[in-house]
Amino acid sequence: MTAAASRPVDAVRPVDAVRPVDAVRPVVPVDAVRPSVGSGITVAPPSAGARAARLARAVGARVGVVALVALVATGCVAPPDRPEVSTDVLDAPVEIDPRDYTVRIRSTTCEGLGVGSGFLIDDTTIVTNRHVVEGAEVLEVETSDGRSLEVAVANQGLLADLAVVRLADGMSEAMGEERVHAVLAPVNPEPGESIRAVGYPGGGEITVTEGVVEDYKADPLLGNLSKVIRSDVEIHPGNSGGPAVNDRNEVIGVVYAIEVATDKSLIVPVDTLQRLLQNDDGVELVEGCG
Repeated sequence: MTAAASRPVDAVRPVDAVRPVDAVRPVVPVDAVRPSVGSGITVAPPSAGARAARLARAVGARVGVVALVALVATGCVAPPDRPEVSTDVLDAPVEIDPRDYTVRIRSTTCEGLGVGSGFLIDDTTIVTNRHVVEGAEVLEVETSDGRSLEVAVANQGLLADLAVVRLADGMSEAMGEERVHAVLAPVNPEPGESIRAVGYPGGGEITVTEGVVEDYKADPLLGNLSKVIRSDVEIHPGNSGGPAVNDRNEVIGVVYAIEVATDKSLIVPVDTLQRLLQNDDGVELVEGCG
């Protein structure tokens, strides 16, 4: 990389570039991204069922009221007293600690060892960044309590810095206990909204940092093809691929890079992730560097 003074305004650096041991890997230039067509896997959107289950629990009482009203209309029962139904439960936080589904990822390539983060969206599927797994000969995945998970296959996005890693065994089966996974937010966050970034800076202990959504900008690697969230939430090398969550503990995006000119964090928004998960033509198999 040239001196800081000559960096373009929109230059970015991934927050955990894969690097040779004892060496620093330069920033990947914008024109280095060359999407190509490859085979992919179909990953069903995981969040719909989770949100449906949560909403069903929250409004279960209301369903019962609707059923009674229907019976009253047909003359079968006497009308009940009109109950007071609070809608606050619909906006209640998801009772899941994001640290429970955020994993540490180590990637061994021909250039050396890289570290990053990722998060479970169902029992066998992990989301992370493309640059965390790209060129990997070996991928190691580890939970926050130090247990290793075996990887079966990894696919990387073609039009976003995203990747999908599939585990050889279901997480709950492999660990002998039921494990939680992320709930994806239904919409992107608004500027000014509070968020938190979860991950493993430096490949060390898991951390949670707080900030706000500042604005949206064109993706430095893709231009106007996609927009990314810009935030003041603090991130470091190793955070790449980790989840960014809102006050309801829903995932609103995937930590992506640091904007060099401003030191702001960049986050791939949840709607871009949803499109990737729904389109198996938008990914290609991760191949080793050998």
